[in-house]
Amino acid sequence: MILASLLGCAFIPAHAQSLDEFLRFSQPEQGASARFKALGNAQTALGGDLSSVSGNPAGLGFFGQSDIGLSFDFSSDVNKALYFGTNSSNNADKFAINQAAAVFHIPTRKARGSNLSTGWLNFNIGVGYHQTNNFHSTLGFTGVNNESSYGDFMALEDGFLLGDIGWQFGMVDENASGQLIPMTTLDDVQTAYYREKGHQSETNLSFGANYSNQLYIGASVGFTRINNRMNRLFMEDGAIMDYGYIYSQNPNSRFVNPSNSDYELYNPLLESEYAFDDEYWSNTSGNGFNAKLGVIFKPIPQVQIGLSATTPTWYSLTNDYEDYFGITNYLTDGTDSFDENPSEPVYYDYNLRTPYKLSGGLAYIFGDGLLSADIDYVDYASMSMSSSDASYDSEFNDGIANTYSSAVNFRIGGEYLIAPQLMVRAGYGYTGSPYSDESIDYTGQTVSGGLGYRINNVYVDLTYQNFQRSYNMSPYVLDDAAGLYSPVAEVKNQRHNVLLSIGLKF
Repeated sequence: MILASLLGCAFIPAHAQSLDEFLRFSQPEQGASARFKALGNAQTALGGDLSSVSGNPAGLGFFGQSDIGLSFDFSSDVNKALYFGTNSSNNADKFAINQAAAVFHIPTRKARGSNLSTGWLNFNIGVGYHQTNNFHSTLGFTGVNNESSYGDFMALEDGFLLGDIGWQFGMVDENASGQLIPMTTLDDVQTAYYREKGHQSETNLSFGANYSNQLYIGASVGFTRINNRMNRLFMEDGAIMDYGYIYSQNPNSRFVNPSNSDYELYNPLLESEYAFDDEYWSNTSGNGFNAKLGVIFKPIPQVQIGLSATTPTWYSLTNDYEDYFGITNYLTDGTDSFDENPSEPVYYDYNLRTPYKLSGGLAYIFGDGLLSADIDYVDYASMSMSSSDASYDSEFNDGIANTYSSAVNFRIGGEYLIAPQLMVRAGYGYTGSPYSDESIDYTGQTVSGGLGYRINNVYVDLTYQNFQRSYNMSPYVLDDAAGLYSPVAEVKNQRHNVLLSIGLKF
């Protein structure tokens, strides 16, 4: 989903990567079956489900027979935004295969007459594909900004590409001291759209073993894939300042000098209106790998304790991006002029290391049901990137260390047999904020529920899941210390998922 521009405008003069992009790729969701989704994904201490292929691999040791299954997911991502008193709503729907996995049960051979319930009882192998991130999302908002304009942002970028474009378009000028100042008025109509598509996935080869129905161990190797496409469009309809204001700032300004071509162009005896566009495209793709280790211990038959560790994912990524700037000026003589500054496509290779994750779980099994709870520790400050530009890497990695910190997530879920072969499930999940600044609330909550049906060796699970997160974002970021406050859109994101899993044990 689309992340808040909490760290600055998505535009970067030299490269397209942003800290928010790194965060987006570092928050995959493990576990893909409808059953475990209904349990709030509280699965670290559970086993016997195809989600163990991608989750805690120790859960593979619980399989007493082979299993194959397929999961489908319909998602509807809804973004509601409030921007300067105007409400907007956008949604994006997607249908996908969320999981395809199989576990092959390999019982150990026992000598005749030996105890069949002690020692190593099986060595099971699992293989599976699952989607860990659905990037399909659309966010849009519009409103009349009476506090700032994009010209203010351009003036702050003096010495960078945006300042040059602002000068070219006449949205910034120099004051008497030679500093860039905005030539744009307030009360501008601003509209922004953020569209994102693609997905993140993982293919796992996993191994799990069962020792005396009391200790379960497992390990897995994951091969990951990212395909992310993003389009951002910002539009502003405003006006250029009049002659009197410009002359008071700089009597030698190009706008008030009749011998300068810009005087002819803008003729600022009155405010002249403009329509400005900034559109940005970015495509990121690549592959990575990680590993997981897990253990589940049953001190008594009713209690299961699970632990798992996930290494960072090491990605090799390619990004291609381009930016487009255009402006139409509606002149005071009734004519208009158009100017643009399109960029050439840029291709950039870099490596990304995502955070490591430690998970713990506790499950209680009773006659007709179970309760399960998980907790995760994720150190987002351990993210890092590298490329052929060492100074650029250092700047970004310093930004990661200064922006992110560790976060704690927790999940809880339960399952109960309400009729022969029919189970009901419910779950709740909380995602901690990855930001070191405690004033930034980027937490999320998930509520889920579902049904499961078993007949002979066939199972069908159906789940509804609702994720919610509220946050603030800015289409561009100004310097608060200079008395300029960034415009803020209040965003509420909801994602509705309906998941269906079908499987066969053999």
